[in-house]
Amino acid sequence: MSAPIKPDTKKLILDTAEELLLTRSFSAFSYQHISTALGVKNAAVHYHYPSKTDLGVALIQRYRRRFARWTAQQETLAGDPWQKLEWYFDLVVRYYDQNQRICPTGVLSAEFLVLEQPMQTETRAFMEELLNWCERILVDGLEKGYFRFKGRARDRAAVIMAALQGGLQVARVLDSSAVLDDIIKQIRLGLGAGGQLG
Repeated sequence: MSAPIKPDTKKLILDTAEELLLTRSFSAFSYQHISTALGVKNAAVHYHYPSKTDLGVALIQRYRRRFARWTAQQETLAGDPWQKLEWYFDLVVRYYDQNQRICPTGVLSAEFLVLEQPMQTETRAFMEELLNWCERILVDGLEKGYFRFKGRARDRAAVIMAALQGGLQVARVLDSSAVLDDIIKQIRLGLGAGGQLG
């Protein structure tokens, strides 16, 4: 009879830190919160992540890997530019539906000036990846006739990302997912939606 598989402490620490980041913020939790939630000593957390900045960098790198996998998976599916944006809208709505979470870039950008430099570097890289992805979708949609809007695709991508991040925060304060629904509807209209409105 084989021994039971021991949970990966390092992964459990990251999982717990992620939940705390999205529901509280990076500054509003400590290693004590993590160790209490996991039933371990603070030393166990410090063993895997000597400083909180080390933990923060690991969290952002994890998000970046997830996003890279998600966008790669998109490329294997037969979605048009509208569908690809709708998949992203769905991701944002699911953040709110899970305990009124805020997306990681929203949390990190709100706290950006108080983050240590290694976390700022990772946050900038993550935000660039999000904006670059959205810009590519918009350019593709314009070229193929799916979208109609004035101005640069990069500027429109920034507006979309800012609207969704801000929407999550407003929805949390008002305790209303309808805020997100309305913002997404306005984004669709701004891209020339017709049949996309639901």
